[in-house]
Amino acid sequence: MVDNRTLLKEIIAVSLIAIGWGILPSLAVGMLLGLLSMNTATLLDTRFIILIGFVAQFLGAYLMWQRHKSQLQMIKFSTKVAFKTCVLGSLIGLSAVLINWGIITLLGGYKLIFNYQWSYLPVFFLFLIGYTIQAIAEELICRGYLMGYWLKKKRVVFAFLTNSILYVFLHVVNAGFDVYAALSLFLFSVLMSEIRLISGNIWLCSAINAAWHFSEGIIFGTVVSGFPAIRLFITSTPTSNTQWLNGGVFGIERGAISIMLLILLIMIVVRLHKHHLKSLPQQLG
Repeated sequence: MVDNRTLLKEIIAVSLIAIGWGILPSLAVGMLLGLLSMNTATLLDTRFIILIGFVAQFLGAYLMWQRHKSQLQMIKFSTKVAFKTCVLGSLIGLSAVLINWGIITLLGGYKLIFNYQWSYLPVFFLFLIGYTIQAIAEELICRGYLMGYWLKKKRVVFAFLTNSILYVFLHVVNAGFDVYAALSLFLFSVLMSEIRLISGNIWLCSAINAAWHFSEGIIFGTVVSGFPAIRLFITSTPTSNTQWLNGGVFGIERGAISIMLLILLIMIVVRLHKHHLKSLPQQLG
């Protein structure tokens, strides 16, 4: 039987490793930009800064993959991509954001400007790749490595809690982060954790994650977890008196509609797959 002190040390050690995979590559890229004397406030526009962030996350995911590729059963990541799974996940992510954004807009949370141009298409596909990389990196670290580690130890509650807390922590320095943003991020991670358990891999939750954030920033032109919207097709400008609805500086995910939608989706997944979730202890055993 593992005593509490040993368990605490194990939690801290495993969590720090996961944090390292998620943060250190970004810090390295930031230092490189500093060495090159590139002032991100003047020489780099928002799009380039975000793309640099995607590169850093790809680096972290790649290094992690190289370190743990012999433990595919733990991280639940396969190089064989199920096309139908990715399409399904993309549709779920897009539909969820469409419902969220649509309700907020109807309630007066956004003022809309339509600004589509054909010249935006290359940027569209560039960010589609970028958000896909970001999603896979996040899922590899949170629902892959950290969640997989504790599931291997047959500690389901720890698997949910530790990876969800880490997911929140990875966004703690984002603009507009507060307790409501933290709650929304935690709920999103719980939802992705449920889907990871049920699907048996991280591809479905990676596709949902990518489509969710890509559609927020690129298609509907909202702020994405504190990062400025790219606004290729629609500019959704938050109205100042409805920040509880549109999420304010942090973006749509912090809003009340998003939080309620996430709670509803978590309950739907539990309802539809309660027999699978109940049998989980026997499956892990």
